[in-house]
Amino acid sequence: MNNIRLYMAHDLTNIPVQPLPENYQFSRLQKEADKKHWAEIVAAADEFATKQAALERFDHEFKPHLSETKQRMIFLQTHDGHDAGTATAWFDTWNRQTIGRLHWVAIHPEYQGKKLGKPLIAEAMNVLASFHQQAYLRTQPRNLTAIRIYRQFGFEPIIRSQRDEQAWNAVYSQLQNR
Repeated sequence: MNNIRLYMAHDLTNIPVQPLPENYQFSRLQKEADKKHWAEIVAAADEFATKQAALERFDHEFKPHLSETKQRMIFLQTHDGHDAGTATAWFDTWNRQTIGRLHWVAIHPEYQGKKLGKPLIAEAMNVLASFHQQAYLRTQPRNLTAIRIYRQFGFEPIIRSQRDEQAWNAVYSQLQNR
């Protein structure tokens, strides 16, 4: 079950308001060289084994769409410029139509537990809503805290197979036991 990917969808209405704590601000990717900030955050949050692997993913996924990336890649920073988190209000094809995708949500470990994830997700969802009417995300069964937050934001599980149903039932069971 560790290899399975879970999908969730949202119609991008009723996005909860989540105030950003004082001393934090949102910014966007300004120039390609800022990709190192994204890579540092996602690598530190264990989304990639190394910063180099994250940089390679950026070059593969975002560099071909740099103008879109500048509009859609969000950074959460302290007022003195330290990177605390990132999320991308991306896009993808789903059922043969382009919809939004909540993508690469990560909080740097130094800033985890400071109530920054929900404001970051809300900001990304608002950016998504400015481009799309629907969005989806992909997660893993081990990301129970994230799944709980996504559910609070109104994301609903997508069940396309018996395997999906079994995985979601296991997730629900784990969430109830926490």
